[in-house]
Amino acid sequence: MQRARTTVQVILLSVTAAASYASEVSTYVTPRPAHNATLAAKMPVAVRRVEHPSSFARLSPLTITNINSRKVVSTRLYTKSGQIDEQAALRLDSLLCDARDPDDVQSRTIDRRLIQLVFRAAYHFSSDHVEVVSAYRKAVHKHEGVHAQGRAIDFRLASVAAPVLAAYLRTIPRVGVGIYTHPKTQFVHLDIREHSFHWLDASPPRRHWREQNISSKTLNAQDAQYKRRDDWPEGTMPPDGVR
Repeated sequence: MQRARTTVQVILLSVTAAASYASEVSTYVTPRPAHNATLAAKMPVAVRRVEHPSSFARLSPLTITNINSRKVVSTRLYTKSGQIDEQAALRLDSLLCDARDPDDVQSRTIDRRLIQLVFRAAYHFSSDHVEVVSAYRKAVHKHEGVHAQGRAIDFRLASVAAPVLAAYLRTIPRVGVGIYTHPKTQFVHLDIREHSFHWLDASPPRRHWREQNISSKTLNAQDAQYKRRDDWPEGTMPPDGVR
């Protein structure tokens, strides 16, 4: 009975947090700020560059910790022009490795959109520290699924409650979002997929027998509205050609 009450309370907390972000779905991409075109046209090019620094240059680096390998990387993901910095992404590929066996650490290329969404969430909450519970996992059992493909991550953000983080991620199209609520887990799963699915799991670590589907009926419509530019941090303009 106590477990049932706990699960209900967690669901209510998650739903409440989701409601607070409902309005964000329709305004998911921050509008391009208006500029005084006349004033800008009169301003010398060199001056304009000083007056309007890149929004990406203002993004702070994130500190990302892999709790299994205990390795830490502090990095920005984007160049000043808004392109993904591939050198930074390669460092993250190495960090987001399978370190379950310290004598046989395995890594692979991590889906770049997945990394983008982790950064997007961190910037949304002004959180500068990401704690990775699990990312790439070598396929030993069938249930490794998207983790073995480099398309999933289990993580936490400093100073952000798991239900609040999960509620925000559920506003993003074409993702899988799971919230793990057992006292010994307390993390959020995020993966990249074509058709969104959301769930809650109160199972103990390494068990999956208390999973509950909490997907809404609006996911198909939300997925249909997906645009690649939505993956960049709020308040920034993606590079030309990204739609």
